[in-house]
Amino acid sequence: MEELHGTSRASLIQVLRNRGFSRLWAAQAISLTAQSMVNFAVIVLTERVTQRSLFTSLAILSFVIPPVLVGAFAGVVVDRSNKPFMLWITNLLRTGLMIGYFLFDRDWSPVVLLSGIFLITALFAAVSQFFGPAEAATIPLLVPRHQLLSANALFATTYNASLVVGMAILGPLLVTFLGLRRLWLFIAVLYGLCTILVARLPSGDRSQERPLRAILRESTDGLAATFYREFWLPVREGWSFMANYPPVRTATINLSLASTILLVVATLGPGFVSRVLGRNPEDVSFLLLPASLGMVLGIVLVGRVVRRTGPSRLISLSMVSGALFLAGLALSPTWGASLAHLIWGAAAPANLVGDIILGGAVVMAMGLGVVNSFITVPAYTQLQEETDENMRGRVFASLFMITGTLSMLPVLFAGALADWLGLITVMVVVAVVMGAAGLVTMGRHSPAPQPGA
Repeated sequence: MEELHGTSRASLIQVLRNRGFSRLWAAQAISLTAQSMVNFAVIVLTERVTQRSLFTSLAILSFVIPPVLVGAFAGVVVDRSNKPFMLWITNLLRTGLMIGYFLFDRDWSPVVLLSGIFLITALFAAVSQFFGPAEAATIPLLVPRHQLLSANALFATTYNASLVVGMAILGPLLVTFLGLRRLWLFIAVLYGLCTILVARLPSGDRSQERPLRAILRESTDGLAATFYREFWLPVREGWSFMANYPPVRTATINLSLASTILLVVATLGPGFVSRVLGRNPEDVSFLLLPASLGMVLGIVLVGRVVRRTGPSRLISLSMVSGALFLAGLALSPTWGASLAHLIWGAAAPANLVGDIILGGAVVMAMGLGVVNSFITVPAYTQLQEETDENMRGRVFASLFMITGTLSMLPVLFAGALADWLGLITVMVVVAVVMGAAGLVTMGRHSPAPQPGA
């Protein structure tokens, strides 16, 4: 990490001048936005056809479960493949799958229609699982080591922005103006553009490449034995590396927790705004917007902060700080009302007290956005720096598999737990878990870099 600390002054503009990286970054932004629109459109189509929450849950599971099932093995394939070619072929396949959506007619039998839609969605999610590890493994091939922090800052910003834009803005707008069938063709064009953007990117070291056809051609001991030797053993090797190498293990745990906690907040956000803050559910933007601004601010500041603290210390401190901000958000009605009465007395107008509470919640949400960037950017950079090129695919595929598995928990249980225990209680419990994780790793960080090292 010394090179990162000493030379990470490269600005975001300098990184964007790298044409190969700029093409990959653009492909990431477009493909993630398109993927969010696909998820939104599938949910809308399911609701329109069935108007039953059970089938909506099945729709969500159709794009959540496949990455969990194929994730680790996708990493083995990525490690043994030409990474830019993997990016190219996954976007080409997703273009074809969008056309497959278009061919389904809503006038068909609901059983046939939904079966086909869920099957295509599962295939789409499985194919997309190969794109993420290939993309993460390609970044260090395109940018110098000292620019990885800036590169990952851009990717972290784009990741969060693309999810919000695709799911909450473009998806609803385009479904309204284009309709579902034309939307599939529009998304197919987006993936076609991504296919062009990632073509002819540098390949890096290709000595570890072993295409599947070559493995099968060389195999002499049966399909089961070949699968065990060529796929299962490398998966176990990747898991063992992640479990036993402290920098990678800590970064993986923190990234997984940060992602899951963010999803919990997103899941509970509308209910918190309406039931706790007394606003309309659609006013959740009062929290989402400052959280997004906080992420951007964190990405601007993370390079300067990490040079003073070191990445491991910054991640641990940010986990603890995130716990305080999340608890502060959950308890904002209590301390906000107390603050208003302390300043204006017991006769403080109710609308003024409500504004103070909302203002406090906004500040806490913005703080959560800042610390999210302080966790994700250095953690991704750590994973890339501490992992050899022939292991990166497996590490990032396993990371995405873990976060995908954990992401099912908010979808399936957070709402029910909030109804049972109460929104504030669940948010405080999540904050305690986050803070405990930060405290556990607090004493296991690498020393902070010396100025001018």
